[in-house]
Amino acid sequence: MKTKRALFEAFDRIAQEKDYGKITISELAREADVDRKTFYLHYSSIEDMIDDRVGELVEGILDEVELDMQRRLQDCESEGGSESVKPDARVFFAGVNGAVKNILPSLARLLGGVSVDVALDRIGKPLAEEIKRREVISLSMSDEMLQIHVSALVGFILGAYGAWFKGGMAVPLEDIFDMSGRLIDVCIQEIDQIGEGR
Repeated sequence: MKTKRALFEAFDRIAQEKDYGKITISELAREADVDRKTFYLHYSSIEDMIDDRVGELVEGILDEVELDMQRRLQDCESEGGSESVKPDARVFFAGVNGAVKNILPSLARLLGGVSVDVALDRIGKPLAEEIKRREVISLSMSDEMLQIHVSALVGFILGAYGAWFKGGMAVPLEDIFDMSGRLIDVCIQEIDQIGEGR
């Protein structure tokens, strides 16, 4: 775990000065103060390492959102509410939006040099898998449709923040967060309509 952390931190440092595609394993190992062989004990490539890091970030996002949903349940119970708080897609993705905003610097360094398609695949697919595995939200649809909807929602979020970064961050971050929230609401309305068979 210590070596992986050192590699992640070294990647973050190098990615602040160099495009993602130009980072070599030798350079990364040197910056992390580990041998190239040690890198290969953990990963087969830089892409493999990035996928592992994205997986950790996705788990962190979902852990944060689940904790928020548990707090809502406890608040409801402490206020005398007898009905349980069911997983709610709007609340869930609003939490994802907030969590992405909080980890934005790490995500930007991690995925800054990859295409939007690659970024969506790297984040959207594991996020959809984790959502299904954890049963955090209840959406009655096939795995394929769930992945498409999650990728669309993550695409809205990443696209908004990505455009903000590329545009020189002239707009207040809170405005981007609010806009992402509105886009999420529109997509969730569509999901609800599909669930109702419209």
